[in-house]
Amino acid sequence: MIIKWQLLTGIHVVKYVNIKYVNMGCCFSSENGLEPSSTSSLLSGPQRKYVDNTGPPSSARQYRPPDRKDTIPGDDDGLVVSKMKPIVIQSMNKAFQDHEKLYDDISKSYQDMLNDLHSFKSAFDEESSGILEMAECVRILVHRYGQTSLEVRRRKYCVQIIFSEETLMKNSLKDPQEIISSLKHFNSMNKHLEIVLKDAHSIQNSIRILLKDKESMKLQIIKEDLPVDQGPGVVYNVIENMRTLENMHKNIDVIKKKSEAQLKDVIESSKGFFENAK
Repeated sequence: MIIKWQLLTGIHVVKYVNIKYVNMGCCFSSENGLEPSSTSSLLSGPQRKYVDNTGPPSSARQYRPPDRKDTIPGDDDGLVVSKMKPIVIQSMNKAFQDHEKLYDDISKSYQDMLNDLHSFKSAFDEESSGILEMAECVRILVHRYGQTSLEVRRRKYCVQIIFSEETLMKNSLKDPQEIISSLKHFNSMNKHLEIVLKDAHSIQNSIRILLKDKESMKLQIIKEDLPVDQGPGVVYNVIENMRTLENMHKNIDVIKKKSEAQLKDVIESSKGFFENAK
C-alpha cells in the first residue's frame, strides 16, 4: 500500500517507505484571552420587576429554566444558552443578534463534528470489542481497504484523506461503500473541527468587546429618551443579554478545549494509515 503524508510547507521523503511527510509545526492555538468580569457598574444591582411586553416576567415562572424554544440548541455538554432578548434600539439589537448567530454557527459546527465522529466510530463497533478508540478504528479501516493507495493531507487544524472511490471498489477487503462512507465521515469531522478551532478565538474576542461596552450602552439608552413604559424593559433585556454573552464565552472555552483534544487524537491516530506502508 502506498500512502503519502503531505503538509503545506514542503515535502521530505522518508527512507525505505514511500511516504511524504512534512512537519507543519504547532497545530494548536495558545491564544486564550482573560475571562470577562461578570461584574460591572452598568445596570448592575437589584432590578425592579415591570409588567410590559419587553420587561421581566411578573410571576414565579421567571425562576424556571428557559423553554427549549427560547434557547439556542446545544449538545449534552450543557452548551445550551438563552436566545437574545429583543431590544427596541436597532443598532444595539443587531449587535446582540449578530453574536447569537456567531455562537449558533460555532455550536452547530461543534455538534456536527461530534455527530461525524460518532458515525465514523460506529462503523467499527463489531470489530473493536466496544473500545471505539480513534486509533483502533483507523487500524481496522486500514485493514479493510487493503492495498488501496491513499494520500493523507494535514492542515493546521485538519487532516484530510484523499482517495479514489474507483480504486477502493477494486481493492477493498470489506464492503467498499462502507469504507467510502467511513472516510467521508472522517473528512467531514475534520472540516467541522477546523471551522471550530479557526473561529473560536475571534468570536470570544468579539464577545469580550461587547461585554466591555456596557457603559456606552447605558448612555445610548439614556440618549434614546424612550417612553417610560419601554425604558425598564430595555434595561432588563440588556442585562439578560449580557448574561447570555458571558455564558457563550464560557461555553466556547469548553468547545475549544474538547476540540483541541480531539484534534490531537486525530493527528496521533492518523499515523495508523501508514501501518501497511512498511
